[in-house]
Amino acid sequence: MPKFSRREMLKTAGAAAPALLAARYASAAPAVFPAKNIQFVIPYAPGGGFDVYVRFITPVMEKYLPRKVSIVPINVASGAGSRGVAQLYRARPDGYTIGILNVPGMFILQEQQGTRAYDLNKFTWVGAMGEGERYLISVSSKSPIKNFADLKALSAQRPVKLSVTGPEGTAYVATMIGTQLLGIRKQLITGYKGSADYVVAAIRGDSDAVIAALPTTMRYVRGGSIRPIVSFETHSSIPGIPDATTLAQPELDRISVERLVAAPPGTPPDVQNILSAALAKALADPVVVKWSKDNDLIMLPKTPTQAVAILNEQRAFFEKWKTTLSAS
Repeated sequence: MPKFSRREMLKTAGAAAPALLAARYASAAPAVFPAKNIQFVIPYAPGGGFDVYVRFITPVMEKYLPRKVSIVPINVASGAGSRGVAQLYRARPDGYTIGILNVPGMFILQEQQGTRAYDLNKFTWVGAMGEGERYLISVSSKSPIKNFADLKALSAQRPVKLSVTGPEGTAYVATMIGTQLLGIRKQLITGYKGSADYVVAAIRGDSDAVIAALPTTMRYVRGGSIRPIVSFETHSSIPGIPDATTLAQPELDRISVERLVAAPPGTPPDVQNILSAALAKALADPVVVKWSKDNDLIMLPKTPTQAVAILNEQRAFFEKWKTTLSAS
């Protein structure tokens, strides 16, 4: 199994929810926490990557809470994720509702919908479910495209067909920015609902290639149906294929999907600390460590401050590439 390279430690930036807002809700802090079950909002339908993460990790997270309660996953699948995020934002700030957010997907969603239903700056951040996932360009194992040079040669003749989700997905971000950085002319084949759909589309020949997250891609690599030809990592986890360093495009490594965990604005710091500690311990638990290795994931714990830094870094990256992402 290939080893992942470690990202450089993120510089801490920004701050948690404003002190004034926290003070406003200080009276919401329970005397004993937790005293009842906690709802975990998943702003997507069951079966996707975010859903799988939450449903596997939360039972382990329960073990590290100071009192025995259940963490109950709640799928709120509507508005491409915006309804669930808005519901989390409006929830009572007492620690009994937390949720997982797709970053930079939430920036894209806000840009498209112009929504003011929530302010990402005001959430109380708990941490993150693992390290951000990098992307690979892959082709069907039966494709005549054998390497990146072949892909570039095809691009010189005609636009390369790439299967992808709609504009609200992070894979769309990776495809738009990645092809721009690598000088690949593209024709997007969109309308796929999830990662499995658009990767399978490339396998069966609907597209020439696909840009998908490394863990998703590796499931098909092990099955022998797909062949990676480029890694967006600084140093490729897969020997023999070019990466961000060898291609002299370091920004490729900044394209990632981050799974940040948040509570409503104004959640008291003592409750935030309990939730953050339980999540960090769950990610270091042997059960989760084994699961992450089996699925080509990196489960490094993140502090609330690091979660804010990730948010700010992704926002800056999104703003830089906003014009490219708005192009059709």
